[in-house]
Amino acid sequence: MLELQGINIWAVALVWLIYMFIGAFWYSPMGFAKLWTKYTKIDILKIPTNEANKIIGFVALSALVQASALAIVLNSLGVNDVYEGVKAGLVLWLGFTAATTVGVTLYSRRSWKFLWLNSSYFLVVMTIGSIILSIWQ
Repeated sequence: MLELQGINIWAVALVWLIYMFIGAFWYSPMGFAKLWTKYTKIDILKIPTNEANKIIGFVALSALVQASALAIVLNSLGVNDVYEGVKAGLVLWLGFTAATTVGVTLYSRRSWKFLWLNSSYFLVVMTIGSIILSIWQ
């Protein structure tokens, strides 16, 4: 049974902000934008402003959904310490992010390096998010 009672909204908001800040760095020129451009042949910085703003809006909304879903799952499992949070985050990442990204990556004819670049972002944020959500209840 999914347990919604007891979820700390402030912790979810913090995890959402972390998703956004790490993502902003991850795909920036200071992060991995050059690699992402190399693997996709798309320069993120050359996307028209109106289109980029729409994309950012959808990314922000999806990050909020992800942070909320992570909070619901961890809360429902009763995860309330760092070690269990890390384990849960790793399992959820492996089963629901890394595994589902394989088909999308291969069918779009992208490399395993591209898969690792994108899915490792979620490895980082889901692990950090799981730690925060499991201890800040």
